[in-house]
Amino acid sequence: MMHYKSLVFSLALGCALCQGADARNPDGTLGLIRTPNNGLPVIITAGDVFEATVTSEATLALVNDNGAWPLEAEWKSLPGGLQQARCQAPDDVPPGEYALYATSSEHEDNNRRAVFVFETIPEEYLIAHVTDTHIGTTRHPREDMAIIADVIEAVNTSEAAFALITGDLTENGAEAQFLRFMEVLDTCRLPTFVVPGNHDRMPGNYERFFGPHTYRFWFGADGYLGFDTKDFLIADSMTPQDGRLHYYRRQLRPARWSVGFTHRYDVTMGMRAQLILFVDDPLDYLMYGHYHREAGDQDGIPWGRTTAIMTPAAINGQLRFIEVDSQGIRPLETVTAASLQAAPDHVDD
Repeated sequence: MMHYKSLVFSLALGCALCQGADARNPDGTLGLIRTPNNGLPVIITAGDVFEATVTSEATLALVNDNGAWPLEAEWKSLPGGLQQARCQAPDDVPPGEYALYATSSEHEDNNRRAVFVFETIPEEYLIAHVTDTHIGTTRHPREDMAIIADVIEAVNTSEAAFALITGDLTENGAEAQFLRFMEVLDTCRLPTFVVPGNHDRMPGNYERFFGPHTYRFWFGADGYLGFDTKDFLIADSMTPQDGRLHYYRRQLRPARWSVGFTHRYDVTMGMRAQLILFVDDPLDYLMYGHYHREAGDQDGIPWGRTTAIMTPAAINGQLRFIEVDSQGIRPLETVTAASLQAAPDHVDD
């Protein structure tokens, strides 16, 4: 006989598949599920283990249009009252894009584009670097969402494995702009890892929509470290981010290539962070945007051996693809994917 809890979950999951479970909170902010999400997904193969963070223990599953795959989870309490689930993906889950579905006695949640199952993780692959989307701006004749939609379509039609989207997601960090950013973000068919920029500074909004702004992930043998430069620190005081950078950097030491991605680099940024990332245990590469142009002789990191890769702004219709293999990481020429001019009004003959 089916256990009562399993029966309730099966009924709720069937409803989610038929009607679409509510995702996030009504205002679009993160709800029961904090991570993974569409700005901080996980990439796995069938049978892999990944971690999810939720506000309370819940029954979890991977869900897409083809069905649902329940997850076995081991639970751990985190500081601040959150719960961490160590999830085992089923061995038979097919490759594809999945929502993470959760149901508890009080809540239901469905984080879209949260889990991507790959058949294998390639040793050679392409990254799409998109930066400075500035959703909410009116700086060009063409509408902002249309420009970024074209940039995302260039990502979708490429052979990239995933996209790094490095800050200034919005024009001034307003809730409505984050909602519009997520609307265009979710048209991307690849995993999208985002970090905030200085234009996303409105207190707490980035965290409410995407959660941690400093994190790390693995892609095969390579380690990636995303971190926040929206609050541009020039002081030397120790911050919580310094501790996380040090901890994550140590975790990524075995990586074939260690790659940082952030919104901006400046020589006057907090010295403790620079010592951690570029001097004591230097990253191999750092990707960033902010300056809306190609790198010049004045750009780059003046100490250590970290190679800087700077990409022009997506709101100006541009992005960059980056090749990764056993020989290193090589930025390709900037791609112009979108026009900045509005289409002319149709005039009948």
